[in-house]
Amino acid sequence: MQAQTLKKTNDGRASGERVNRADREESSQRVNKKDDMPPASEYKIIDRERDTTVVDTSLSIQKYFKANYLRQDNFELIQFHNVGMTYNKLGYNFRDFSLNPTIGATAKHYNYTSKDEIYYYETPTPLTEFYFKTVLEQGQNLKSFFTTNLNPRLNFSIGYEALNSLGEYVHARSTANNFKTSFNYRNKSDRYFLRFHFTSQDLEQQENGGLTSEGIENFEEEVPEFENRASLAVQFQDAFSRLWGNRFYLDQEYILIRGNDSTQNNQVRIAHEFSAEDKNYSYAQGEANEYFGPSLEDEDIKNEVKHFEYINEFKANYYQRLLGKFEFSAKITDYRYEYNSIIVQNDGNVIPNLLNGNIYSLGGSYANKIGRLSYQGEAKYNFAGDFDGSFLNGQLNYKLTENLNVNAHLSISSRAPNLNYLLFQSAYENYNWFNDFSNINTQILGGEISHKKYGKIEASLTQINNFTYFGTVGEAENINEVFRNVEAFQATDQDVRYAKLKATNDMKFGVFGMHHTLMYQNTLNGAKLLPTPELVTRNSLYYQDHWFKKATFIQTGVTLKYFSDFNSNMFNPILNEFVVQDFTNLDGFYNVDVFFNAKLRTARLFFALENVTNLFNGNTNFTAPGYALRDFRFRFGLVWNFFL
Repeated sequence: MQAQTLKKTNDGRASGERVNRADREESSQRVNKKDDMPPASEYKIIDRERDTTVVDTSLSIQKYFKANYLRQDNFELIQFHNVGMTYNKLGYNFRDFSLNPTIGATAKHYNYTSKDEIYYYETPTPLTEFYFKTVLEQGQNLKSFFTTNLNPRLNFSIGYEALNSLGEYVHARSTANNFKTSFNYRNKSDRYFLRFHFTSQDLEQQENGGLTSEGIENFEEEVPEFENRASLAVQFQDAFSRLWGNRFYLDQEYILIRGNDSTQNNQVRIAHEFSAEDKNYSYAQGEANEYFGPSLEDEDIKNEVKHFEYINEFKANYYQRLLGKFEFSAKITDYRYEYNSIIVQNDGNVIPNLLNGNIYSLGGSYANKIGRLSYQGEAKYNFAGDFDGSFLNGQLNYKLTENLNVNAHLSISSRAPNLNYLLFQSAYENYNWFNDFSNINTQILGGEISHKKYGKIEASLTQINNFTYFGTVGEAENINEVFRNVEAFQATDQDVRYAKLKATNDMKFGVFGMHHTLMYQNTLNGAKLLPTPELVTRNSLYYQDHWFKKATFIQTGVTLKYFSDFNSNMFNPILNEFVVQDFTNLDGFYNVDVFFNAKLRTARLFFALENVTNLFNGNTNFTAPGYALRDFRFRFGLVWNFFL
């Protein structure tokens, strides 16, 4: 769903939970009148933190940036050639405050919907949204969504996404099926709230390992018989990766003490969250390939790991108009990370098949506002169980003027590496390890200055101790040998320090506008472990106006994106992670897209000529070592809301 314009009450809580019953009944009465459709602002979208936004059917340059497979601005990413494939990172954000290690395979998770990406709704009438966008070489990408209030206190939503894209290169088909449904309920007294969702997701990719050395040479030299990209040689044509899982989530909240005025002064709430998720990742290959080194099996290779996680969290919060909001929490996590075999290596080392246990956590948060200054802090600590962990996060915001805001944040965290760094099994001999790594310690200091007219500037400095990464054991003679002996590593002898500065500006001059985003970054220490382009920029020049007696709003222009050279990591399909290498540099390049967008009532149309530079710049651009940038394409997309 598209949403913006956050509405909150004075105490910082979501307005979607503060509308009294009289107002709701009045709204319901208005809806029952024929030809009296409520405004879009009455279609509320509530996130996991209970902040409320509203449906937004406008067309803007930001909406154009989000008209893609992920439905989010992917400025800091560069996508592999086929829709549904992974992305290479052009920038990093380390503000992850989860204390539980995950299954890993992070390159596979871009379109795996997390708990924080599920929304709950309150709608005066049924609402439907369709998203469609053409893909590459046969297939489609369709996302459909429907929500309605079954009665004034109970909302139901259901959504489904389907992707099928053959891709330009041989054995690169992407498929995805994402199903989600949610309920949002409040009782007659507006004291009990319940939110529930269920997701079932299945993401599968044909893996070809990228182009061979011969394939890269034929691509770069523009040999005519290889203009059909399916003719270029790839590393293999019999491998598949798959990520699938189901999640059941329940969130209950009860107002124990209502409070004594309209701002809920002295209000006390208790809450309970329960989540049960099983997630599976597998890599299958018809025959062993020497590209990954020696193997334990010659054919029918299948690596599969299962991850089960059950979370119970209990919360209590108190709000006092002058003192602010206090919240305390206790959480219990049961986890199970499991392979189906135990491996005994030639040197006698035993690779177990299981990591399982419990994690017990305590947490607290505080938020308040004094005049133009608002501040909040949050802390959590794993006090018992199998993994230590803690984080402390603080944030200050000061509104200097009506248009100018200043924000500063500090976070300190310590958490275990993801589970695939600790334990991994494969039919390939050199992809088996069992590690006892220390916690990753991260410190981040950052800030932001934003102006409604002149844009915003963000800056951050990150230091990471015990940085974990995947790399090559021993010396590889050439790039084709990087994956023959891969292992998980932890940098205990050096810290990684990463500085980032990002500026965004959107200016309009009558019917013309320009949007600029510029990011400078530098890995001050540990550049080989965290390679980044020093400069990334995106610049759009566009024209927008109402046409046909204001019946249609159109927007057309051109976007140029550029990043500088950097020593990009290599994508590894067995791990579905990126591996550090130092054999080849990824040349920076600029890319030009021409777009024409239009809005007709509640429908937004997106037409794009993608990678126009390919028509005159030749075959020189890659998204990662071995993976060429997609060719010039014309693509069409549609986002359509129906208010019934």
